[in-house]
Order: sequence, then C-alpha cells, then structure tokens
Amino acid sequence: METLYFSPMLLGLNLMLASAVACTGLWYFSRPYRGPGFWMAGAWTLILGILLFMGFMASGNPVLNVLGNATQLAGEAILLLGVFRFLGRRPPYWTVPASAGAMALVNSWHWFSAINSELLIAIYAAIGGALPLQACYVLLAERREPALRSARLFVGFTLLGYALVTLLRAGIGVHDWLQQVEHPDVTLSLSYLLPYNFGIPLWVIALVGLALMTMRRILEDSQRHAREAEANAHRFERLMGVANAGMLVVDDGRILDANPMLEQLFARRREELLGQPLARLVTEAEAPRLAELLLQADGRPHDIGACRGDGNGFPAELAIASLDNSHQRLVEIRDVSHRKALEQQLLHLATTDPLTGALNRRAFEERAEQELQRARRQHSPLCLALLDLDHFKQINDRHGHQVGDEVLRQFSQLCQRQARRTDLFARYGGEEFIFLLPDTNADAAHHLLERLRLALQSLEIATVDGHLRVSVSIGLASVSANDDLHRLQGVADAALYRAKQLGRNRIELAL
Repeated sequence: METLYFSPMLLGLNLMLASAVACTGLWYFSRPYRGPGFWMAGAWTLILGILLFMGFMASGNPVLNVLGNATQLAGEAILLLGVFRFLGRRPPYWTVPASAGAMALVNSWHWFSAINSELLIAIYAAIGGALPLQACYVLLAERREPALRSARLFVGFTLLGYALVTLLRAGIGVHDWLQQVEHPDVTLSLSYLLPYNFGIPLWVIALVGLALMTMRRILEDSQRHAREAEANAHRFERLMGVANAGMLVVDDGRILDANPMLEQLFARRREELLGQPLARLVTEAEAPRLAELLLQADGRPHDIGACRGDGNGFPAELAIASLDNSHQRLVEIRDVSHRKALEQQLLHLATTDPLTGALNRRAFEERAEQELQRARRQHSPLCLALLDLDHFKQINDRHGHQVGDEVLRQFSQLCQRQARRTDLFARYGGEEFIFLLPDTNADAAHHLLERLRLALQSLEIATVDGHLRVSVSIGLASVSANDDLHRLQGVADAALYRAKQLGRNRIELAL
C-alpha cells in the first residue's frame, strides 16, 4: 500500500479523475454541442483502464494487464474522436478498435512467449503517441471559425507535445530493448516514468485547452445570436413602423408595445396605450370574445367591434398570433369600415330591386321560406298577399315609362312605410308586388292591406298632364298546415285574378 501511495500512477490517476469530472461538467453545460461528450467518455474510459492496470500491479493477474492497457488506449482514442466531432469532421472511429485490439494482441502474445517489458512499453507508447497526431493535424489545418484559431492552435501544439513525449518514450523503450535492458520493477524505468512527469501534464493542459475552445465557441455563438436578435428586433421595429395596420405586443392581456399606426387608428397616444388592457380597444360587448381570441391565438382574422379614444365605435379585423410559447401575443388590427360598407352595399344590391328599393324576388323567396318554416314549427298564422297596380300598361302608354317608373317607386315607398318591421315586401316582377305578413291572421292582414289600398287612393303623382291617381288589386292567402311557398303564391294569385275580374281596386281573400 505504501508503494502504491508513493507511486506516480496514483498521482496520474488523481489528475485524470479530476480531468474526467471536469469533462463531465463541460459536457453537461455545453449541450447540445458535439465533442464534449466524447471527451467525457474518453476520460472515464481512460480512468477505467488505469484502475484495471493498477489491479494488475497489485495482483499480477495478466488478464488485468491486457484489459488495462487496451482500455487506456481505447479511452485516448475516444477522447481524440471528440476533436473531430467538435470541428465538424468525420471521426476516424476505426482508431478505437485498432489501437485497443493491437495492444491486446501484443499483451496476449506475452502469455505464450516472453517479451522484454521495455518492448511492451515501447509498443504501447508508439500506439499512444500516434493517436494524437491525427487530431493535431485537423486542429492546425482547420480554417473555419477564425474566432477559434488561437484556441485550436493551443490545443494542437499541446497535443503535439504530448505525442512527441509519448513517441520519445517509445524510442527509449526500443533503445532499452535493443540493449537487452529489462527492469525487474517496471515502475522504475525511464520509459515508464516519462509520461507521468511530462505526458500527463501535457494531456491535462490539452483538456483545459479543449474546454477553452468550447467556451470560446459558446461565447462566439452567444455573441452571434445576440447580433441576430438585435437585427431581428430592429427589423421587427421597422416592420411595426411601416405596417398599414395597428400592431401590438400583448402580455397577459396588457399592451407592451404598439406601432404608430395604432395611434392613428384609435386616436390615442402610444404612451396612453402602453400598459392598458387590450380590452380597452374594443366595445364592452366584445370583451369576453376578445379574451377567447387571446387564448386561441390562431392567427386567423376575426371581425370585432373596436372603440376609439373618443368613444366612437368602428368595425375592425383582428388577428392574434402567439409569440413563442409565452403569454405574449402579437396582435394586428385593421379598420374595415370601408370593407363593411362595401359589403353592405353589395348585399343591398344583391337583395333589393334597384328601381323601387324593395326586396327582389330571390331575396324575398329565401326569407319567406324561413318564415314559412317558423310558422309551421310554432303553429303561428301567416298571410301572403299579391298586389298588382291597376291599368299600369295604360299609364306607361299614355304618360311614358318615366312616369311609370315614378309610380312604381312611390307605390313601393308607400308600402314600405305601411309595412311593419317583421313584414317582408318585394317587387315580384313588372307592376306586381308581394307581401308576407308573419304572425298575422286573415282579418288582421285584410285590415292592414285595406289601409294601404285607401292610402294609395289619396296618393297623387305629378305628371305633365296633371296629377295621376292609381289603384291596386290585392289577392290575399292565409297559410294552412301543408302549404309551401309555391302553393301559397298560387292561391294568392288566384285571389288576385278574382279581384281584377270583380272590378279591380279591391282585396279578395282566397277561398
């Protein structure tokens, strides 16, 4: 035990153990960088080999000798593979089985034929000295990543020094073998002590250099990422500034940042908006829906009612996207008043008669079908009336189509004034109009239409030939259980025909 305590092998083991712990920490804190994992694995494999060889020294078991030497060389090879991985080169994996296998073969041969111990040391040292030379070459020849050049050169020259010391050890071993020198205690030979005095310190310095090289890359990447982040922030700020929509960054429902367009959109200064809840920008009725949209953050546009600083509301389009996985949201908001007005205009054009302003036939039939279905479900009364202006062709022939058009317009306006909010009124074609009266029985419908007929009799339309009066004939039908819209119109049309046959300017109820 005293011999082991004062042995340089114990000192070398302690140094390598400290290096292995340092490599483990380097691997853990530098993930996911490639290379440090190999250095950690190589250092611990090297320690395992030293422990096995120490077991051989203590017990004399030749198997431990073979395993110890082979494992140490495997550990050195694995560690040096990490240099290739770190530099992005393809590692020569074959060096691990080649070096360990060659040493195991030589050591095993020693069982069958006596070999000078100095020769064994020389062979071990030759293999161990050749391993770092490949790593030295890639370290000194690498031209990428100029920021790592000084660290690469430091590690490269240190490993080169280690390789030269180890090869010198091999040369001394060969010299002693040729001189037939053999030390009964191998630990006292110069070739044995040389690596402990010079090789292991250089090895440890090289590991320190590898750590410095890793830290240098991490620092360089961090600085590059910081520059990229600054550039991205600058681009984002410029985008926010030139965007033609209001742009906001929201955290936990409150405004963190906003672009100048938002100030124009809501007539409020940016300083007033920062820190305020996003809900302040929408109407009170829209606040619950806004909270749902913030949670969804689906990036799709949604129509919402917005509110300016002066309290005036306007239709807006809102899109919310999540920033990373945090609570922050990027919000885009646009004033779509013009689009909404255009949509309303297009809807009006698509559903109304351009001359009279009443519903057109297609729009009437779509809405009438809905009312008819509702009446069936609720068993509520419903009436339909067809109205036809009397002798309209004569008006056109005598006074011209412009007067005829004016008659149609004023009649339509009169009907729309007389109609209730729930009634449907449409121009059905030519001088024929149609009324749908929901929740109205035949008597109430007759009363409403009679009032309309009488109001029309007192309507005077100015022409070049004097004032013109018009009258209307009306056919009224009340819905029954099995009526559809087509049948109901047919029944009302038959009643209208009867009204004309009976002298016009009257209301006839369907039989």
